[in-house]
Amino acid sequence: MEPPTMSYQPKMGAHVPKDIKEYVLKRVRESGKTIKDIASEHGMSRGTINRWLKEGSGESNTELIKLQKENQTLKQLVAELSLLIRENQKKNW
Repeated sequence: MEPPTMSYQPKMGAHVPKDIKEYVLKRVRESGKTIKDIASEHGMSRGTINRWLKEGSGESNTELIKLQKENQTLKQLVAELSLLIRENQKKNW
């Protein structure tokens, strides 16, 4: 596993680029090292990595909310179409 090809120096309160975040999370999941070790290697806190892990697979909460709304809309469409099909079947009988 090689790190992304950019020089990144973490700073307190700085935004971590997405590719670095994904790389760190991949190392946590696949390397067998502890979060503490990986955090110290990258100069960040364990809390940051734990928060990322709780957020999911790197997806932001806004993306999750968007997908949940889309899922609900699709379920509604399926229900409406099912009702229309049933009504049409009753008329043809």
